Amino acid sequence: MNHLAVTSILTVVAHIIWFASMTERKYPIQKTVLLYGLYAIFFTVWAILAYSLLGKDSPYVIPFSFVGTILPAILLFLYTSSDSFSKKIFLIVTYANLFCIIICLSILICDGLFPNLSIVKQMYIRSSVRILLNVPAVLLYLWFARPYMRTVPGDRKRTWYSISLVSFLFLTVFATLINFLMRDGHTVEQMILFITTMMIYCAVLWIVFGTIQHMNAEVKMELITQNVQYLQGQLAMAKEHASTAKAMRHDFRHHMQNIDLLLKQQKPQEAIHYIEEFIQSLDVASQIDFCPHITANAILNNFYNQAQKEGIPISITADTPEHITIADMDFVAILSNLLENAVNGCIECGSRDKITVNLRMKKEKLVIVCSNPCKTDLVIEDDIIKPKGTGIESILMAIDKYDGNIRYQMEDGILTACVILNC
Repeated sequence: MNHLAVTSILTVVAHIIWFASMTERKYPIQKTVLLYGLYAIFFTVWAILAYSLLGKDSPYVIPFSFVGTILPAILLFLYTSSDSFSKKIFLIVTYANLFCIIICLSILICDGLFPNLSIVKQMYIRSSVRILLNVPAVLLYLWFARPYMRTVPGDRKRTWYSISLVSFLFLTVFATLINFLMRDGHTVEQMILFITTMMIYCAVLWIVFGTIQHMNAEVKMELITQNVQYLQGQLAMAKEHASTAKAMRHDFRHHMQNIDLLLKQQKPQEAIHYIEEFIQSLDVASQIDFCPHITANAILNNFYNQAQKEGIPISITADTPEHITIADMDFVAILSNLLENAVNGCIECGSRDKITVNLRMKKEKLVIVCSNPCKTDLVIEDDIIKPKGTGIESILMAIDKYDGNIRYQMEDGILTACVILNC
């Protein structure tokens, strides 16, 4: 029974490494590790029971063991990953194809190099070869494929389901090849069929990742468009301030003449009142210093003025330092989208209650909290608004760069978004 436990452990290690690599973690790392640890125990016990109860020569032992172990792994991946369902389906089917390819390769390599081994030794060798083949495959995924997968949003369901269907068709072919190889051994025809299918599948994957790159480029273009719109808003605000300042400079001589006249007429109280009104008008025209960070301050001023124009009260508190590791474009993606959604939320629900924005630095983490009135029929699943729009997708893309997190919650008609970024 020891060899069954060893081979089961080797297999479950491969599954856990792959699913952990593909997972966009939804829960804290402690909970995620605990769930995968429980799965590892279940996998090993189930595989041993399959061989013990059905016998190693039973034709049902492999299907029974496979279904009882891989299905919980899929369910666990679906539960712990924050990606969209359509994107997770593509990852699962693609991994199943890769797993089948590695099984076929391990059978061909072991049967070719060690044709006369006993069943027990054959299981050891095949499992060891599978682990060795998984190592470069995982590294290639982490270095090349995962960066693309993480940046592409899952809202393009039709595209994800289409490429998942193509991958599933190849999966049926690879699964059939495994059945032939394990039952009848390999023949020249089967080797040629396997190699041809694998080459076609690699070509299809090349096209698939080209499609993913195209989706990634579309998302980046949407984010660039958002930044351009924000900069245009800033330019318009700067022009407005410049016009106001020009008008004030033009009227400055008249203001001084009025003050001089009041003083000559021995009306100091009227002169003081006039000066106070003039100072107040200067303060209204100037930009508010919410925080030392230039970009964050500009964004806060932009949406402060926007809320004021819409007649929406807004309270802003910020202590973001001047120098911080968060890129300006990411600040635009996160803060602008949060505030824009807050203003739009007030407008859509017809509320003129206060928007509250708070930016705080806590132990090398930037915490952004934004609360605003919203529609009561808003749907929140797994701490994220559903369906996710382009704005939230942009926020998620920027947050991932800093290993951050975002959480939405609604209480008494007030929606609160909390973003935590590692600086």
